Amino acid sequence: MAMNERGRSYGIMAFATLFAVGCSSARLGPSDGSVERATEVRGLQDEVAGLEAECARLSIELDAVRAASTEAMVPAGLPTPVRIVEASGSTVRLDASGAELRLRLRTEDAGNRFLQTTGPAVVSAIGFDAAGDAVDLGAWEVDAARWRSGLREGFMGTAYAIDLPVEMPEVLGLGADPLKILVRVEVTDPRATIPYRLEFSVPVTGTMKGGAS
Repeated sequence: MAMNERGRSYGIMAFATLFAVGCSSARLGPSDGSVERATEVRGLQDEVAGLEAECARLSIELDAVRAASTEAMVPAGLPTPVRIVEASGSTVRLDASGAELRLRLRTEDAGNRFLQTTGPAVVSAIGFDAAGDAVDLGAWEVDAARWRSGLREGFMGTAYAIDLPVEMPEVLGLGADPLKILVRVEVTDPRATIPYRLEFSVPVTGTMKGGAS
């Protein structure tokens, strides 16, 4: 009787041990779909790493473009103008002999420093009558030699001085206060792919023939 009880105890213990080992093996083994999920996770991690590397490359290229724009350098390493601006002294001067459009212009780099340009330049001007309608005052072609010869050094800095004769028609109503003339300028330079363009208004000063002002 005791042997049977002891045998049953051993059998129960052996069964429990085998059951525990089986459960442990089941827990240690891969679950359903775990291999596929691990593969998918690794793929996503690789894709993220690739995107981060591409982002870093593009960031470096963007910094290089910004630096080149700030320095305004051409491939040869020479500075190049990026704009044309109005300098101090631009006006339409009236006197007894007629009218003259006096332009004072600067071509500058990205750091607002004056840089010479070759020209040629094209200038046009319009005024406005009492009704506000545009009145053509003329268009002029300034060749490269004249453009370069207009270079001046002055108290307000370096600029191009271009003086052009203007016919001021009576319809402009010179009694307007203040009277403005609209000027458009295009300057060509071989370092630029398109002309430098500027549109601005200049005041009218002095006295017209016949005493109108």
